[in-house]
Amino acid sequence: MNKLKVGIIGSGFIGEAHIEAIRRLNFVEVAALSEHDEKTAKKRAEELNISKYYGDYKELINDDNIDVIHNCTPNFLHFQINKEVINSGKHIFSEKPLAVNSTQTKELLEIAEKNHLYHGVNFNYRHYPLVKEMKQKVKNELGRLFHLRGSYLQDWMLFEDDYSWRVDPKQGGKSRAVADIGSHFCDLLQYLTDKRIKRLTAKTKIVHPERQKPAAEIKTFAQAGEDKKYEQVEVKTEDYASVLFEMEDGTAGNFTVSQVDAGHKNDLFIEISGSKKSLSWSQENANQLFIGHRDQANQILSRDPSLLSSEAAERCYYPGGHIEGWSEGLKNSIKDFYNCILAAGDPADYDFATFADGALEVKITEAILKSSREEKWVEV
Repeated sequence: MNKLKVGIIGSGFIGEAHIEAIRRLNFVEVAALSEHDEKTAKKRAEELNISKYYGDYKELINDDNIDVIHNCTPNFLHFQINKEVINSGKHIFSEKPLAVNSTQTKELLEIAEKNHLYHGVNFNYRHYPLVKEMKQKVKNELGRLFHLRGSYLQDWMLFEDDYSWRVDPKQGGKSRAVADIGSHFCDLLQYLTDKRIKRLTAKTKIVHPERQKPAAEIKTFAQAGEDKKYEQVEVKTEDYASVLFEMEDGTAGNFTVSQVDAGHKNDLFIEISGSKKSLSWSQENANQLFIGHRDQANQILSRDPSLLSSEAAERCYYPGGHIEGWSEGLKNSIKDFYNCILAAGDPADYDFATFADGALEVKITEAILKSSREEKWVEV
């Protein structure tokens, strides 16, 4: 079987992660990358051992040897690049958010479906083994849904001299914490319950009205360093949001997202309570699933393929006790996408998020911002 040849646009933190995940698949090849200029592209290609490179993403898109493109660029570039990739006739796997507003996501979804191309968005938390196990239990064991709750907390923007391109609305969009990590929580919630968020009320907050922006660019999650020069910039994107929501079946819930909670590094937590039991899972403790009972001892189910349902076990790569985590979740996300392409399958039969899912998350983000701004309940 000929390997699918993949081009990567953007080789920062998430681009490197995509490359590593793709290379763990035996039927896909990272054939080329592009960066914002040829010098950077050459340097990154040498560092990542990629034979072909381009200083302009348009050249990569026009490479006839490339079958699929991964868009790993900053948010403001997602719409234009995704659109050009689709119009070139290539399949596309995009980082989230799909675009920075719902007008753009609607256009992308329409042209992708019109051109009959495979399209995916990287909501990788769907693809952990115990998340899949949790989904099976929600469907078959939980009973009637009573309440949904959770949070996604980080601390990498805690101090006023913490800065990232995501702070700038021109690069990251009008939302930061919600679009960046809140979208992951909402996608995971809707994936697990097979229900959509229908309406919500929210409060967002900017903790630091001004931040110290380094004169030189730094990577996401990197430390600026004490010897850097700074300039004071106004902050217009939220550090925190708290949301009350209602699902389409009337089930209520709440969640908090924050990038300024000290001690929380990548702390995604979700709990689903039903009439028979409750289930909860934490990304920072990804190899355990909590099962809560009223009339018997609570349980902790460990990630062990011999103990899991077949749907969850197939997402495991090592025996129980051999810890798996974030990189395996990303690998499973990308693997699911490529399995669908190779089988010429229906994306509805696979678990990866499509442009339709990405478009929905952008609508939810817009609803949260509108609710906070107008101080009222908003329909999604």
